[in-house]
Amino acid sequence: MKYDDIRDLKDYWEKHARRDPLWAILSDPSKKGRKWNAGDFFETGQREISILMFRLRSLKIDVARTAALDFGCGVGRLTQALVGYFDRVAGVDISETMIDLANDFNRFPDRVRYICNPSDRLEVFEDGEFDFIYTNIVLQHLLPELTLRYFEEFLRVLRPGGLLVFQLPSHVREKEAAPPAAGPMSDDAYASSLRLEEIPPSPQKPSAEISLRVTVKNLCCGDWVRNEAAPIRLGNHWLSGDGKTMLIQDDGRADLPHSLAAGEECLIILTAKTPPYEGDYQCEIDLVHEGIYWFKDKGGSTLRFPLELKSDPAEIRSEPFTPKMRTRVDDLADAAAAEDIYRALPREEEDPGEFPMHGIPRDEVIDFFQSRRDAVIRVEDDERGGREWSGFRYFVRKKPQLFLDDLGGNGK
Repeated sequence: MKYDDIRDLKDYWEKHARRDPLWAILSDPSKKGRKWNAGDFFETGQREISILMFRLRSLKIDVARTAALDFGCGVGRLTQALVGYFDRVAGVDISETMIDLANDFNRFPDRVRYICNPSDRLEVFEDGEFDFIYTNIVLQHLLPELTLRYFEEFLRVLRPGGLLVFQLPSHVREKEAAPPAAGPMSDDAYASSLRLEEIPPSPQKPSAEISLRVTVKNLCCGDWVRNEAAPIRLGNHWLSGDGKTMLIQDDGRADLPHSLAAGEECLIILTAKTPPYEGDYQCEIDLVHEGIYWFKDKGGSTLRFPLELKSDPAEIRSEPFTPKMRTRVDDLADAAAAEDIYRALPREEEDPGEFPMHGIPRDEVIDFFQSRRDAVIRVEDDERGGREWSGFRYFVRKKPQLFLDDLGGNGK
């Protein structure tokens, strides 16, 4: 789909917002048709932001914590999570309906503001207003020329030395390079049980490998047979000591046998790597249907155990980077239950059509920022554009003030 101007883009997302707003933001096929539960929906935002912020710390990428911008905020899925790490957060979106819903969900009106911006500029914000800008699964739906204009605006509203993190497809994969398609199993096929044969001794050292002996049992009524497009594997997460904050979602992986019959069990050895900082953690072990679901999300059982990490006495203790405060997803659900929001929306019969997909080649993205003397400090593979696209996540540091002054103003 191609838009003649920004008004066409606004109209398109308004239709999605009136038809199925939560699914338009997070398009899980099983949630289409106004099936998202508000608590579950906002929990995905809490998890995404906690993982991101812990990763920044693990990569030693510093970010000031005064003001953040959530670009393409929708109903505030990520904005409400960012407030746990920043003093002030702004969410901006092109859809008035999305912004109205975001205000209904907002639990921190004194610290979070939402703004509708039906423009290809961010004139609603001042120069250097934000320390941090984050946008995810948004730019991929914009024409490249519009994305480049927003890049300019991101740099304008970022403070010198501020950090921009965004995801963007690069190019369509060659047909033979695209991974084969795979879909979810039936809900009852995710029934399982896990048993940890022995708990690792505590404390362990940070960034250490530990072996976990786990017995996996297939509790569903059918066999699990390996599908190379989406194999079932054993994996683990790392959570904060109280178990409330996800810090590392993807750590170890271990393959299951090619086939595990209904009712059968097997012993799997999973190698996990402890987080890089001292402190108290919980390790959660789960099965994953790669690229589709963690079994926990479909009702499968998981197991957890606590683990203290402690360095050599000569090393300095460093606490895990956890939020200063956390939005309770129950509060969000109480503030504006998804079911009530759906009832308040008009019946929108017209289907706006499939989401448009666009990309900008990786080299062009890097050249854009480096030509302006900003630093692309990290690029990671990213699959959120789907199986047909090769994509990346970019970490960009705006040039510091000293460098700006040396170049005489904006540094261009």
